[in-house]
Amino acid sequence: MNDVDFREMLDAHCLMQAGCYVSDIETAPDGGRYLWSNAIPEPGFNVGVETTDLAWVRATSARRGRLPALLVTEGGDALSAHPDLQAAFPTRWMLGDCRDVQAPVMPEGLTLATEVAAAPGEGYLSVCGGLYDDVGVNAIAEAVFLPVLRGARPVEGVETRHLTVSADDVPVACASVYRAGRLAGLYNVGSLATRRGHGLGALVTRAAMASARQAGAETVMLQCVAGGHVERLYADLGFTVAASPTLMVFAPGAGSQR
Repeated sequence: MNDVDFREMLDAHCLMQAGCYVSDIETAPDGGRYLWSNAIPEPGFNVGVETTDLAWVRATSARRGRLPALLVTEGGDALSAHPDLQAAFPTRWMLGDCRDVQAPVMPEGLTLATEVAAAPGEGYLSVCGGLYDDVGVNAIAEAVFLPVLRGARPVEGVETRHLTVSADDVPVACASVYRAGRLAGLYNVGSLATRRGHGLGALVTRAAMASARQAGAETVMLQCVAGGHVERLYADLGFTVAASPTLMVFAPGAGSQR
């Protein structure tokens, strides 16, 4: 697991999400990449990676109608003092060894369903549409994120598994595993806001890691916000930090439409 570097994680992420969140990838003059989502406008889904060429990212993001953003692993000190920097969000890319993970025993009243398909079913999606206390945020998820998941398409070399935990036949937690070679990506982990605090996130994560092992993966990777309860949850489950890039969002440059 220790020999998995950020480049391998990024390559795997681009492949795994090519049928879902990543609509297109452009190559920067310095060899970096710009990842773009056709449906999701947030900077985290429309971002230059392994490049510090802000001028190129500005021009590329402007063509897409997006704010310029960079996920910076190195060379970020100069950019952190850039006058057009609007926000900076530290992130964590983490790795977990799944080779010995066993599927958890479901507590009484809970069941686990696994769908091997590019797009998840409506039970899974109902969880994604109720992750937040704020009904307005849930409405945004319904309008923006759920159609992307519904329209996900198969990608050669990627096996996709969507897990849903239900309580008395009501979906309450979900997670997705995308396996490509020895790596599996863990995405969309969450539980209904009304069921938060009952250990469902840890339960579905353990189930997803076991599913990744069953699919043939050795290591599970994930991305999360740095320093919060989500990072602590994954650390408690054995994940370690492999990279700590910072998402930097800048004001549009001259000629941008935003």
